[in-house]
Amino acid sequence: MQQPAAISLRSVCKTYRGRGKVVEALADMNLKCAPGSFTALIGPSGCGKSTVMRVSLGLEDHDSGDIQIAGQSSSAATAGGVTGVAFQDAALLPWRSVSQNISLPLEALGRDPKQHSVEIGHLIELVGLDGYENALPGELSGGMRQRVSIARSLITTPEVLFMDEPFGALDQIRRRQMNVDLQRIWLDTNSTALLVTHGIDEAVFLADSVVIMQSNPGRVVEIVTVPFARPRHPDLFSDPEFHALTDKIAKILHVG
Repeated sequence: MQQPAAISLRSVCKTYRGRGKVVEALADMNLKCAPGSFTALIGPSGCGKSTVMRVSLGLEDHDSGDIQIAGQSSSAATAGGVTGVAFQDAALLPWRSVSQNISLPLEALGRDPKQHSVEIGHLIELVGLDGYENALPGELSGGMRQRVSIARSLITTPEVLFMDEPFGALDQIRRRQMNVDLQRIWLDTNSTALLVTHGIDEAVFLADSVVIMQSNPGRVVEIVTVPFARPRHPDLFSDPEFHALTDKIAKILHVG
């Protein structure tokens, strides 16, 4: 018997209206992500990538269609801690330490962080921030703040992890290192991951499949399977087959 999708969007439509304009952000959007898979969502600005994430998290209502996250409605999944999320802006509270920022989702769910000190410590180690437990965000680099954000997104042990351009503000060198680190972290969690990104290299390095979107209205135009075995080494970035696949995706984006 086939296992149900961890992320399922069926015929989802979303329209924004304002200032006399109507923007069809999503039209007949269909997406399925198998449990334990890593999917990258890529496309030009304004194609609806972030809208997919926001309606999947229940942060915005969709106009029509059906969304199921781990067999629940998007709002129920988010309220129950089934989902974790990391955005481009780490959005750390400047007066709270690394450990205290990571514990925020627990507090939002009414859980006592003191009862999860072992899990918090494990995540700090997992994201490579040993020794920074009591550091404030102002004492951290941009990459380190994103590591805290990722750890925070994992503290509820989510079944589904959503990431919206988490490394978009980093330089190329740090971004590639974070790609390698994110793969390691994800392999340790067994969660289902959906990554929104503008980076073709990033999408191909991290994902099992790359979902390519186009705009006006936002929709899926093609899904490309990534054939490379895991774990993936940084040398993959210079592999001819890797470049051939990124070129293929770039052409689909350009033609679309």
